[in-house]
Amino acid sequence: MPEITAIEPLEDDPNYRVVYVDNNPEVTLPTSALDQLGLVLSQEWTEEVATQVALFNQFDEAKSMGLNLISRKAWGVKELAARLVKRGIDKYVATMITEQLEGDGWLDDYKYASARIREWTRIEPASRLWLRMKLRERYVGSDHAEQAINEELGDTSEQDLATALAVLRLAKVSNCDENTARRRVISALSRRGFPTDVGAEAFRRAQSENA
Repeated sequence: MPEITAIEPLEDDPNYRVVYVDNNPEVTLPTSALDQLGLVLSQEWTEEVATQVALFNQFDEAKSMGLNLISRKAWGVKELAARLVKRGIDKYVATMITEQLEGDGWLDDYKYASARIREWTRIEPASRLWLRMKLRERYVGSDHAEQAINEELGDTSEQDLATALAVLRLAKVSNCDENTARRRVISALSRRGFPTDVGAEAFRRAQSENA
């Protein structure tokens, strides 16, 4: 049976150790991992031990990858897990790591959803339906999504949101005839999740404001 014949410091980084099995370098691990995995000299290198070490390495890789992604932009918990899976991380490992990152405060779906809503509505308003859809696409749970939407939009009605967008859009088609302007404005509102009847009323109110 193969066994661990040496555990030596990594030449370039003393915080890591090279584990030798039958005098051949088998794996490089953080020093702290040796205790976590219970690796010692003369220990048999069984299939179970090899599997545990491989799983630890994938957890370590997933965490490093996750923190690197977080350093570049904000992520939702399940959104980050999905990205890790796309990068080759096992689904179970990706889920465990992102839940750990959430527990450590690196990820917060409510804060993430709120930030995305502010980003998406910074220039143009959007309906609650559209925001729910966009947050769902990013794997934000309905509870966090609703909490963030309610916080960011407050008690502003859908009609008021639609009217604010209609005013902006009407200004862009001021050179068009009324029918063309109406069609374009209502179409733009529809793409932001507002129903046709709400869009039509928003167009009427926008016209009144511009009169």
